[in-house]
Amino acid sequence: MQAFKVGLVMLLGLGSTWAARGLTDAWLGPPLPATQLLQSSRGDAAAGAAADADAPVQAQAPTDPVPQLSREELEEELRRARAELAGKPGAAELEEFRPSRPLAADVAIAMPSDI
Repeated sequence: MQAFKVGLVMLLGLGSTWAARGLTDAWLGPPLPATQLLQSSRGDAAAGAAADADAPVQAQAPTDPVPQLSREELEEELRRARAELAGKPGAAELEEFRPSRPLAADVAIAMPSDI
């Protein structure tokens, strides 16, 4: 009997998913295939000719988000970072913070017993 109940709950879950998909497709139209959501990064004439006038607006992916640095620019960045870190103390030189008086969260307060 338990197996029948489990199967029934599974079928009801699948049925509600199917019904929800049917309703959203009826209201919003069928979903677009993933190939229509992305734009080709080649930029050649064949990729442009394949697009219809009815096709939805496609997002353009950035071609080169990270600028390429020359060897001299990389060395200058490293020199600047090392100079910035030179004046700071290392992990061995840091000491643990110990407050001279108790912090506000450590102070005991009187609370009524009926809370």
